[in-house]
Amino acid sequence: MKPDEPSQAVMTLETALAAVRQRHGNYGPPAEHFARTVGLINALLGDKLREPLTPADWAQIMILDKISRHQGPGRHVDNPVDICGYAACLAEVDA
Repeated sequence: MKPDEPSQAVMTLETALAAVRQRHGNYGPPAEHFARTVGLINALLGDKLREPLTPADWAQIMILDKISRHQGPGRHVDNPVDICGYAACLAEVDA
């Protein structure tokens, strides 16, 4: 890598930033989107859960899902980008 070229880490973060910006337009704020998702999951699995899932729980579940995909045959260059994006969503729903 040349000194003036961005590292893979920087390129991954920049790609994740673009994805997070785009996701707001496509899906709305993660707090709202994830609240809808966990609302549906809680309705489906409510009798099996000790406590209802939260939007922050969902962000963490999606991070784990991307890690799981990366460990299996579904390894794809988008997985680290998606992990960064879901980590940003987690920060947003926690704020």
